Amino acid sequence: MLKTPDWAAGAEYLREHAPELIPLIDRFPVCELKPEPEGKYFGTLVTGIVSQQLPPDVSLQLLKKLGELLGTPLTPQAVMDVSVEALCEKGLVLQKAEYLKNFAEAAVSGSITIEKFTEMTDSEITKQLMQVRGLGQWTIEMFLLLALCRTDVMPSADFIFKKGLQELRGLKDIPKRAQITTLTVNWRPWRSLGVWYLWQEAAFRDEQKRIQQKTK
Repeated sequence: MLKTPDWAAGAEYLREHAPELIPLIDRFPVCELKPEPEGKYFGTLVTGIVSQQLPPDVSLQLLKKLGELLGTPLTPQAVMDVSVEALCEKGLVLQKAEYLKNFAEAAVSGSITIEKFTEMTDSEITKQLMQVRGLGQWTIEMFLLLALCRTDVMPSADFIFKKGLQELRGLKDIPKRAQITTLTVNWRPWRSLGVWYLWQEAAFRDEQKRIQQKTK
């Protein structure tokens, strides 16, 4: 099990080096993200493959059916032991069923070394996972940040983060990767925490809008 980062120390670092984040650091509590157990990594990544381009409610129902078929926690061998047809009978489209089978085969064969992720760098993990059909940049970045709790992830494929950064820095347009790298250079090595604060701010604003709508 990975050690939980000292998010409080990270907040103090950002307070000193990224003053634009101070209002958010003051507004929200200390981050409580904790790394997932290693046994859940494969299932978390499968969730990313299955959920892609699906509404949340549809995705949840599909994952529930797959859990009934394959068991929990989901393992590569469990996917290897069923047919593509069996996966499709649970609601997966053929393409995603094949993605799952290929991912499981890569994990079993050792070309994807999930059991070594805790010892690998972000770039090493990304390089491996980018080989997996059905796993895109956003899913991999979310895995690094949320499942592994790596402290210096910059999810340039995440719209909520990019929109929050645009508003934080008063930009005319949503920033692209190169600009994001420049704007967040002072956040390193705690860029993940800066992203988390922007997510909290987005959730806070959404909740305020809901409250206002109810009171109208």
